[in-house]
Amino acid sequence: MTPLFEHERPVVAHLFELAGIPVVLDSLQVKPMRDGGMGSLRIAPFDSARKFGSVASECHFYDLDGMLILATLILDQHGVPFEIDMWRVDFSYTMRWPLPSELFSGLPKNSFQPKPPPDSA
Repeated sequence: MTPLFEHERPVVAHLFELAGIPVVLDSLQVKPMRDGGMGSLRIAPFDSARKFGSVASECHFYDLDGMLILATLILDQHGVPFEIDMWRVDFSYTMRWPLPSELFSGLPKNSFQPKPPPDSA
């Protein structure tokens, strides 16, 4: 269990702000998750009875090589902050955490438009 590293603060602060959940970053205790170096964090308390409850907020940014990284604040089944899930879309490690100005709220806009099913008439 450790306090947040300085480079983690912009993402964590942004996600809590988007969710409307007050947080004192200096007292937040986290534990890195085994995710291949993407940067996901478990938030204290570390109780094995805690489970996924809901998504509170999402944001995204682009790594040094332009690869998209999604960050999600997850609440447990009681509505308490549980995890910061970091997902680099190619599943490799995060090269650099973003500055506050490099964060974008929500999910990225996707230009994919599904085709409607063919007329069955």
